[in-house]
Amino acid sequence: MDEHHDQIKTPLPLLVAAALLIASVLAVTTISKLTGFGNLTVSTGTQTERLALNFRDEPDGGVGAYDPVSGEQVFEYAPGAGGFVRTALRALALDRRKAGVGPEPAYELTRTSKGQFVLHDPSTNKSITLNAFGSTNAGDFAQLFDAHNGGADG
Repeated sequence: MDEHHDQIKTPLPLLVAAALLIASVLAVTTISKLTGFGNLTVSTGTQTERLALNFRDEPDGGVGAYDPVSGEQVFEYAPGAGGFVRTALRALALDRRKAGVGPEPAYELTRTSKGQFVLHDPSTNKSITLNAFGSTNAGDFAQLFDAHNGGADG
């Protein structure tokens, strides 16, 4: 008859190697968290222009951008237009819902000296560097500066 072994023995060098791997990963992660070493930071430049805006879904299916002080509409993305704007706002709105923040606080749209556009939510401290998604998508937000300054409407 064949012998049946109920116990499987793992070689000691393999256990030691696994323990060392786990310990080194924990050490590197801890050092990175504590010192910031290895963290990527992107400089978008200095702020040259800033707009505070509220966004609302319109009854016709568009998305409206509003001045939070006056309540006046600055710009409206027509129904079916501004898909990237909707996507970026949904991402930030999800963070707001998780934090228990409603739609009232204004978002900040910033144009920087390096030509970057950053959408920032001060209530959650989350930001999206819009140029990372291409100049066309950043342009969807850039037109808000022109509309606010010149009264244009889309």
